[in-house]
Amino acid sequence: MSTSSHHPVHVWDWSVRVFHWSLPILLFLLWRSAGDDMEQHMLFAQLLLGLLLYRIIWGFIGTPYARFGHFIYHPGRIIAYLRATLAPQKPVYLSHNPLGGVMVLVMLGTLLFQAGTGLFATDDIFSEGPLYSYVSGATTSLMTDWHKSWFYQGLLLIIGLHILAIVLHRLRGEGLVKAMITGHKEAPADRVADQLDPPTHAFPWPRFILAVSLAAGTIWALFNAV
Repeated sequence: MSTSSHHPVHVWDWSVRVFHWSLPILLFLLWRSAGDDMEQHMLFAQLLLGLLLYRIIWGFIGTPYARFGHFIYHPGRIIAYLRATLAPQKPVYLSHNPLGGVMVLVMLGTLLFQAGTGLFATDDIFSEGPLYSYVSGATTSLMTDWHKSWFYQGLLLIIGLHILAIVLHRLRGEGLVKAMITGHKEAPADRVADQLDPPTHAFPWPRFILAVSLAAGTIWALFNAV
């Protein structure tokens, strides 16, 4: 029987948690407003795209566990992790595990595709994306079709896989939901594969302001200055 101790480690800073829990709320609001209140739909789209841009920037300059360089692994490491998951004492990752890192990229890519096609889409009546006039009618039609269909054929599938992964981790004893609420994760010390030493608790406010400014400035340029 393992005698390893469980100790809480601060993993997710508050901005990552706000980003994470804002996504399902905004996706619901976007789905609800589509076709009914396009003014609100466009506002929610700006918020979603702004959050995505922030998370991408934060993935390079943010807190240690939030950086892509911490949880994006070489394919060989991913394969090794898949094999290790079959073992009773599989390695535990405080941040995203190697397979979870791939899921993060897929999720971000899927959301960016959904938001990106909306920039060129139109309902042919009252509203159009901010980049609508920069492409041909055929391209606009294609983007509009993709924007409408991708939500059901791509985005919902990815969300379903994400929820399934959370359930499977819960069955294996990892509380991913609790960690994304509190920011702390408990794990057996002798099985943690990615703990940083020493852990940091100071929030990098200057880099946060830079990331927010870059994301907000890009959204303003897209929806107002273009």
